[in-house]
Amino acid sequence: MLSLCVALLVFYIATKPPPPKVSIKMAGIGEFGLGEGVDGSGVTTKILTCNCSINLIIDNKSKIFGLHIHPPTIQMRFGRLPFALSHGPKLYAAESGSSKFKLYVGTRNKPMYGAGRSMQDMLESGKGLPLVLRVSLHSSFMSFGALLSLNSTTKLNACLSFIEHMIKSIALRHTIAPA
Repeated sequence: MLSLCVALLVFYIATKPPPPKVSIKMAGIGEFGLGEGVDGSGVTTKILTCNCSINLIIDNKSKIFGLHIHPPTIQMRFGRLPFALSHGPKLYAAESGSSKFKLYVGTRNKPMYGAGRSMQDMLESGKGLPLVLRVSLHSSFMSFGALLSLNSTTKLNACLSFIEHMIKSIALRHTIAPA
């Protein structure tokens, strides 16, 4: 038994995979609209509808082990205010190569209250609307089942700047039903 443990340890040290290189790239904006609306309680406010897709690119440099990626969390923020959140599927990046996965995040008919006016002012000023995409993922290389595993957590931020003439601004008039 001791010799098996020593053999596994030597194998693991000899084949220990280097950490993967992870990056994100904006793939597209499906819809973006900021307009006047009424929330479920009857308060007039700015209503946001936004969705976008991103490419998660993982360069797995391990020649032996595939990379298991737990469902990534994607968050879209305006300043400190998160307004969209999504969880992607479980992913797998094969050994010795680059893998690209498309992930989506968005919100529909989201009341923005005080932030909505600031967003509208920034769009109309022509300076752009600064948004942040945050992607958090937990990954692990596993060998011999879960007997030997190397775990890592990666957090990525991407800063976006929407400019009004670059997006299709739709005049929205929404009413959100109370929950």
